[in-house]
Amino acid sequence: MDYVFWSFAALALLGVWYLLGLFLRRRALLRARLGRGRSRASVLPLFGDYGLEGGLGAFIRDYRAGLSSINFDIGANIEAGDSRPGLDSEEVRRIMDEHGVSFDKARLMRQQRLMQRNGIDPTTGMPLDPKAVTFA
Repeated sequence: MDYVFWSFAALALLGVWYLLGLFLRRRALLRARLGRGRSRASVLPLFGDYGLEGGLGAFIRDYRAGLSSINFDIGANIEAGDSRPGLDSEEVRRIMDEHGVSFDKARLMRQQRLMQRNGIDPTTGMPLDPKAVTFA
C-alpha cells in the first residue's frame, strides 16, 4: 500500500510544478509585453495601434510609469483588455512628488481628500452632515 501513497505524492508534486510553471511563464510574458526589462520601442508593436491616451493605453502608460504595486496591481486590467479610462495618474503623481510618498500612500491620500470634499469623514467613512441619519 506504500506505493499508492508515493504515487499520489508524485502526482501531486508534478501538478504543483506544472501550475507553478504556468504562473511564472504568464507573469514573465506579461512583464515582457509591458516593457519591463526591454526597450520601449521593441514593446510598442506588441500593443498594436492602441493610443496611449485612454482605455488600455492609459493602463499601459501608468504601469510603465511605475504606478502599480503589490496592493494595486493593474497588470490584471491590462491582461483583460480593460477599456476604462485608467487611473487619475496626474493627481497621484503630483501627491507622490509633493509629499515624497509611495504609490499606495499617494492613492490613500487622494481618496481621503475626495471623501473630505464629498462630506465624508475619511477616518470613519461616516457622513459629516449633521442631518444625516445612520442605523447601526
